[in-house]
Amino acid sequence: MRFDGFAGNAEAKKLLSACIDGERFPHALLLEGPEGSGRRTLAALIAKAAVCTAPEGTQRPCGVCPACIKAAADAHPDIRREGGDGASRSFHIDVVRSVRDDAYILPNEAPRRVMILAGAQGMTEQAQNALLKILEEPPAHVVFVLTCLNRSALLPTVLSRTLCVTLGPVGEEEALPILREKLPGRTDSELLSSLRLFGGLIGPAVKGLDDGSFQQVLELTPRIAAAVAASDELELLRATAPLEKDKTAVPGVLSGCKLIFRDALARRCGGDSTLSPSPEAADQLAAALTRGQLIALMEAVDGLLAALPRNMGHTLLLTLICSRLRAAAGK
Repeated sequence: MRFDGFAGNAEAKKLLSACIDGERFPHALLLEGPEGSGRRTLAALIAKAAVCTAPEGTQRPCGVCPACIKAAADAHPDIRREGGDGASRSFHIDVVRSVRDDAYILPNEAPRRVMILAGAQGMTEQAQNALLKILEEPPAHVVFVLTCLNRSALLPTVLSRTLCVTLGPVGEEEALPILREKLPGRTDSELLSSLRLFGGLIGPAVKGLDDGSFQQVLELTPRIAAAVAASDELELLRATAPLEKDKTAVPGVLSGCKLIFRDALARRCGGDSTLSPSPEAADQLAAALTRGQLIALMEAVDGLLAALPRNMGHTLLLTLICSRLRAAAGK
């Protein structure tokens, strides 16, 4: 299988290639990953590969056959896209019922039909149960491709009938050419700094430099990281206050804090490498915290990043961030 435009994720590519190259399309795939990890891009590539009419032995999607051209233009009659990544529980049951009914219709042109259900974490329990009815006994000509932020939002019965593919960050060497192409006016230093700050995710890295949120995260991160070790817990509450108005900055801030904790740990162990946007904050934490506390802080950030896709009020999320970071720092 060809993965044009989809970077990193070698294990996911290996798994999908083994299925698709051998014409063993799973009847249901679940693409799980954080915002900006390429779920939509990969779902579109899988759909194109499923309808591609290139000769046997050709890598798919070929990108040049009539089917691929129609798929790229969102005009292929055998590919249906529904859903999105909007508000929680926004995927209406009527849409799922319509998809379920449509799935029994034979393909118009391609060997199979593809149903892309984006933002499956937005399905209610009733909508998931409606989908389950067809996942249990799917027609042979249908492939379902679901995307979600975190599989924990889906029912175990739905998960048991899908092949889950988890997407994650992209390495700097592979990501840099893509970032250069998307943002030709930026320096490599800016591109790499944004990539690191947004946890190796190309989508947020590009968006951050495009809309100015990168600069906001740069300003907030050192203040929040330094406040973790403050004697007064109100310092951390004050530092995180700007996040009350901008939930979208939280993943970047957490990733930036982890880089600072990592640099502080390196200094504590005698190293001097710097990956974070604030060496000064790393120096301050290295002097104030033990190696064990810095390791605990990095682990706490990992746990918080994993909790982000869950349905949680923003105020509760910020309270959780402050509580876990202070506890990890022994405060």
